[in-house]
Amino acid sequence: MSSFIISWIILNHKYLLIYFGDEKLADKLKLLDEHIFKTMPLVGYDWWTYQFWYPLAVALFYVFIYPWFALKFYNATLGYNKKSMAIKQRIEDETPITQERARELKREHYKLADERDQALDRLKEREKEHNVILQDALKPMQNEIEAHITAHNVSSKLIEALKAENESLSKSLETLPAITAERDELKERTKNIKYRLVTSDHPTETAIAQPSDIEIPKEVLQTEDDRTKILRFFYESNYKKTFEDNVLDSIVQTTKVRRPKAQILLNDMIANKLLSRSNDMHRYISITELGNATLINMFDHE
Repeated sequence: MSSFIISWIILNHKYLLIYFGDEKLADKLKLLDEHIFKTMPLVGYDWWTYQFWYPLAVALFYVFIYPWFALKFYNATLGYNKKSMAIKQRIEDETPITQERARELKREHYKLADERDQALDRLKEREKEHNVILQDALKPMQNEIEAHITAHNVSSKLIEALKAENESLSKSLETLPAITAERDELKERTKNIKYRLVTSDHPTETAIAQPSDIEIPKEVLQTEDDRTKILRFFYESNYKKTFEDNVLDSIVQTTKVRRPKAQILLNDMIANKLLSRSNDMHRYISITELGNATLINMFDHE
């Protein structure tokens, strides 16, 4: 539509000149009659040719035919430019550069190399700084890991020692009923011997009789194990709830058991529910109902 309007204006510019001229209206109409309407009637082939067909032909040429020529021209132009660049490049490649240009290129090369080295140095410095920051950040974690490893090793050794002690105590507990039965039997035998001495027909023999004359089994003469000593301490001392350190001091002083072993045996009794330890900061040691029953079973008949 724009092409049609522009072509119509170009082909019919006389109308516009007369319409927009400075003449009076009568003069404009006179000019239109003499120069336009007399040579070109308002109807007929010439009128439609100038008013419609010629502008339409120009518009169609511009829209459909001109782009084809433009593309061909553009393609040829690019081809010639490409050939020109190839010729220019070939001539430049064959022509040596001047010494001044060579010096400029060397200066640019050295400048770029210096900038590259400076950038590498800055990068190395930043890498060192980051490594230092990283090491400072990882150092507490490494120390904590080493502390955990050390604590784990100590705990493993302590667990192994406790396992060995637990096995020993388990064996002692297995023999405890047999020892208790032998003690009961020994007490009965002792009562019977005393009874026979008192009721003897020879009172003088009673006065002469010595404890060494009574046959006592070897099992009675054996020393109690450390766990039994500690249990006897709780039974005979009328123990009341107190601090763990005070309990250990009393056990060591009374039973002569070494403090580390006394601590292990105490922990074992707590694990076996014979004793209990409070979870607060005071760490009170108390005897449980199971512990009281065990103490009565072991020592109350003596």
